[in-house]
Amino acid sequence: MTRPKTAVQLIGDINPSQIYPTTLGPAIWGLGWQAVRNKIRAGQLPRPSPLTPGSNREGWFGSQILEHRAKMQALAEQKAATNAARPKQPQPTAFKKKIKKVKLRTAARGAASA
Repeated sequence: MTRPKTAVQLIGDINPSQIYPTTLGPAIWGLGWQAVRNKIRAGQLPRPSPLTPGSNREGWFGSQILEHRAKMQALAEQKAATNAARPKQPQPTAFKKKIKKVKLRTAARGAASA
């Protein structure tokens, strides 16, 4: 059985001292709830902390979210700079030829009955 989809509420500015529960993961990270869980397990997103000792509820501190976003922004800028410095590759000669399209014709009606 699949989990029912819930409406994701948009979050305003992230406050570094506020705790954001994992239920807001789709709104914070822009991913589905299962993708958020998978990325936490893989180490691609920061691990949430328990809200209280012995609690099953977890959440992220705003500072963790802001640090992760800053790392991703730096990575995006580095990737953009690398792509801008890369020389443009020439198009293969096989793609430069113009191919004339041939329109298919239906069989003559008289030939089918003969």
